[in-house]
Amino acid sequence: MIQNLPIYAMAVLFVSGLIILLISMDICIDTIQAAPKSALCYGAILLVLASLAPAQILAEIGTGDMLFGRYFLSAPLRLFVLYYIFILILEWVVYKKVSTIKKSQIGKNSIKESMDNLPDGICFSKLDGTPLLVNRQMQEISYDVFGKRLVNDVICARNIRENRFNPATKVLQWDPLIFESNGKVWQIKIIYHGLVKETLAYNMTLEWALYEEIKRISEANRRLNAELKAYQEKIGEYTRQKENLQAKIVIHDRLGQSLIYFRRYLEKQDKTPKDRIRLETLWKESLVLFDEKYEAPKEPTSWDKLISTAKAIGVEVIAEGVLPDGVQDRRLLVDFVHEAMNNAIRHGRAKKIWITLKDDGPIFRCRITNDGLAPQGPIEEKGGLKNMRQRLAYYGGELSVNTDEGFQLDLSWTKGGYRDL
Repeated sequence: MIQNLPIYAMAVLFVSGLIILLISMDICIDTIQAAPKSALCYGAILLVLASLAPAQILAEIGTGDMLFGRYFLSAPLRLFVLYYIFILILEWVVYKKVSTIKKSQIGKNSIKESMDNLPDGICFSKLDGTPLLVNRQMQEISYDVFGKRLVNDVICARNIRENRFNPATKVLQWDPLIFESNGKVWQIKIIYHGLVKETLAYNMTLEWALYEEIKRISEANRRLNAELKAYQEKIGEYTRQKENLQAKIVIHDRLGQSLIYFRRYLEKQDKTPKDRIRLETLWKESLVLFDEKYEAPKEPTSWDKLISTAKAIGVEVIAEGVLPDGVQDRRLLVDFVHEAMNNAIRHGRAKKIWITLKDDGPIFRCRITNDGLAPQGPIEEKGGLKNMRQRLAYYGGELSVNTDEGFQLDLSWTKGGYRDL
């Protein structure tokens, strides 16, 4: 019976009743906030009253001032224990229902809890810097940067301007403010809403890493552009030297043609005034090349110029086929025909040259024959023929010589394979 319990057992039973009563009151407050004027709310109030009853009875028995306690003096201890268990079960049921209701509602702390779960820092404060609402991330940033929690954002801004922060913190940019702390990069942005100031701290660690990578690539591109500029200057110098060399080649070839015609003129028995006029014209054209005002052509002698020059020295050129479309391939053809023509006139004393051109898909072919003297013995490739074969090999081409019936050259190379700088 309760009245026969020792004083310490009575105290334990009373304290347990007070704890159950406090739990009921806490649940009742949550229920009133979550679902006021509902059946669950009234049930929570009745649960508080039910939890108050055993505490009141035990207090009366302990003090001797009986009101309701005299009816429970002979009640067994197990009755109180079972009652406590029953109350605890009811409290658990009410607590679960209240929790379910709170999860489906926006309570007073819902906004704060949502802000605390954001990855970025947020702080609402007065204009004097007094915080009104600060989320968890902003407090962590303040602790990493200053070693203490945020109590005034105006003071924090002044400390940053004066470099009064942890040594591990480094300002990366001032406008907008970007700093690095604890391995993360944050950008600070301030927005004013009347008398309230909103301070945001964006986590831009990944963006800053990409920005640094872009800066590194841009610097590498800048150095590369400088190198390319220097290279272009060298190319310009090379081009000027090449033009000078081309001019010398033109002079050399023109003088060579003039000398060949002069030799033929001297060997000719039946000279005519027309032959002399042609010789004088050719020499005058050659001497023009030495004029300071003369500018050498940037490109080698064109196909038409080659034919007209041969005609001027008394050599007839009969060409069949179509010229290659590419400028470089046409230049290559002119160079080869020019060399073959010089050899035919110089060594074979030819007066007619036949040229057959054929565009064979990716390969261009050229056959050159003449009516000159047949070569005596095997041909030793040196000078012009050797240079032609080496140059054709560079362009993926071939050279063949046939002396069965006169003198015949067969040339072929891959179109578009010009590799000159």
